[in-house]
Amino acid sequence: MLLLNHCVILATTMLLSLTNLGLGWWTYNTFLASGGAIGLCYVLARVVRRRRGARRQATGIQVPAAPRPRLKSAAGPVDPSDTAGLVEQMLAQGRFALLLRPQIADNLSDVHYRHTLETLQEAMALVPDGEVVVGRIDQALDDGKLNDDEINSAQGRVVRVQRFFLDRYPVTNRQFYEFVAAGGYQQVSLWDRSIWPAVLDMVDRTGLPGPRFWQDGCFLSGEDDHPVVGVSWYEASAYARWIGTRLPSDAEWAKAGSWPVPLSATSRIQRKYPWGENMDRTRCNLWGSGPNRVVSVHEFAEGVSVGGVYQLTGNVWEWTSANFRAGDHPSGDLVLPTPMKSIRGGAFDTYFDNQATCQFQSGESPLGRRHNIGFRCAVGVGDLALARSAAAGVGPEAGAPPAPQADETEAPLAEEVHA
Repeated sequence: MLLLNHCVILATTMLLSLTNLGLGWWTYNTFLASGGAIGLCYVLARVVRRRRGARRQATGIQVPAAPRPRLKSAAGPVDPSDTAGLVEQMLAQGRFALLLRPQIADNLSDVHYRHTLETLQEAMALVPDGEVVVGRIDQALDDGKLNDDEINSAQGRVVRVQRFFLDRYPVTNRQFYEFVAAGGYQQVSLWDRSIWPAVLDMVDRTGLPGPRFWQDGCFLSGEDDHPVVGVSWYEASAYARWIGTRLPSDAEWAKAGSWPVPLSATSRIQRKYPWGENMDRTRCNLWGSGPNRVVSVHEFAEGVSVGGVYQLTGNVWEWTSANFRAGDHPSGDLVLPTPMKSIRGGAFDTYFDNQATCQFQSGESPLGRRHNIGFRCAVGVGDLALARSAAAGVGPEAGAPPAPQADETEAPLAEEVHA
């Protein structure tokens, strides 16, 4: 618009100058020339604006037309002495995993305990325990099968994972808003001590605590069910602690997507993508297959994994709890100037198919607040009270769903079996 205004002023000045010089016999032609100059400037201005808009769209950053009024939290104020009200508040905030911690679960009423279990089963998928192969094994997975020779040749690693629950969808703006509205950025116990000074810089466009691309302490209108982005690894970890969960490990994330099945002692089936061995861009939001921006977590539902986890491939990269292993990069060992955290799954602007597999790992600074990185949460089965004693009034005899019990002889959460 500024360019157009300058052009109009320039053309008008030329016209007046020519007229003042007494060149009346060609005034008509002057009008035509000036009109042509204005038209040319208008076209140029439109081209500039279109290119700027294309650059904004390519970055995935949507600039709001107007500030959005601050939302009300789904969990209203509660009297601290009202136990039932506090439980309902925590459920409204999505903190059901915290309610199922053994220290709390036995104090819930039968109704609240059952409701909390139902919420867990609806929001999170159970991933069984077992082994998963991680590393540079995508080429070996073209046929969907792996044997020990292929694993060793690709320098893959076999990792044993205990059963756990994983969010069916990435954490949304609306879910993260509950954390912000509850003062999550001011609760120092949720944050790593080493990062306390940096939390003050974790603000939105208007300087309020929150994800980088929010405004006035809230997400943009119409993006309630979009994955939250613009959050660092530390913000994702703090949110997970607040709701009683954690970030998944690298091996857990890969296992949820690839869903490995052992065939024998030396051979196994493992998916390259959550739906199979071949890329199908109709099932995921990648470069060229979607609208070139972040979309709702409920879109591209056909890309669901066997276990019922959505959008593990595409839409947004996802933080995991692990450090980035430079040796797993396809180009070989990398020398990193600073430690990075692992991200997986690819995003809406990921171009190459081999960067959106269940095995591909990339890295980002834990302080990075990118437009295409989100996260989802996990929790170990053994960390939850999925069944209560008869003294608590709830158990299989009373109709509560039986819980899978962890074997005390099992390996730790994610144990490397052999290289």
